Amino acid sequence: MQDFLEKYFSANEPIIIGCSTGPDSMYLLYKILETKFAKNVVACYFNHGLREESLEEEKFLEKLGKQKGFKVEIANANMKEIHKNFYNSISLEELCRQKRYEFFDAILHIYGAKKILLAHHLDDKIETFFFNLARGSKLTGLINMQENSGTILRPLLGITKTEILEYLEKNGLEYKIDKTNFENDFTRNKIRNIILPNFSEINKNYKKNISNFMNYLAEIKDFVDFEVEKFLEKNSKEKYFLISEFNELSDFLKKEILRYIFYISNGNSTIGLSEANIQEVIKFINGKNSKTKKEIKSMSLRKEQGKIWY
Repeated sequence: MQDFLEKYFSANEPIIIGCSTGPDSMYLLYKILETKFAKNVVACYFNHGLREESLEEEKFLEKLGKQKGFKVEIANANMKEIHKNFYNSISLEELCRQKRYEFFDAILHIYGAKKILLAHHLDDKIETFFFNLARGSKLTGLINMQENSGTILRPLLGITKTEILEYLEKNGLEYKIDKTNFENDFTRNKIRNIILPNFSEINKNYKKNISNFMNYLAEIKDFVDFEVEKFLEKNSKEKYFLISEFNELSDFLKKEILRYIFYISNGNSTIGLSEANIQEVIKFINGKNSKTKKEIKSMSLRKEQGKIWY
């Protein structure tokens, strides 16, 4: 852990940790407290107002902070009440995640920090793979968690849940259990508690195999990104491409180029772009009208004189 922190932080930078008090985040916290960065730790706890145990978890973290000498930041919200305002346009699970990350961003701003450490491990990475696969995600979504992604650092992606629990038990380190993780109200819990145990019966090494497959997908994405950028950089200043050159490409690369244009037009997100949307755009590009426009959310395309401007 010492080497990981030295890779990303200077000696006096605040070390912001997202801490639920569960085994994963407590493992991360305990490991960081063993390093020379212990004096810089700020543990952040977001109370969603969904469980009676949350108040006990807050007090546990605050007490530990006083004992070990690190700072604790806590925020509270009644997420069920907040969710009512969204009229089922978003799941409670996703809304909780969004509000939690808003809290993390606020703490980063308060402390002038650039990164927050989260305790996602290999099992989480695999769960997210299946979660995104079920939602119809493409390459980016299937690769999902990275060690260094924007403001988020994930130092535990090579560690399994079993290894975390064994370390905590061996060293007699206290943590709290969120009983809702064993319920199947949320999609992720269904994947964790129902789907993945069946994989273990098929092949005990499935976690390693899926992790290797995700690394393979990451290599494919790097190659695809290179090809997309190479195509678009020809006229990157004017932001257009020639329809004739576009039609020489494979169907796969055409789609990836359009996904990328949507991504940069939509705040670095492909949310809201469907396969049907992409087919619409391809039909628009090859339509008979020589001068016209096409808009999908914040992506605006203009066709003129054999060119597509974006």
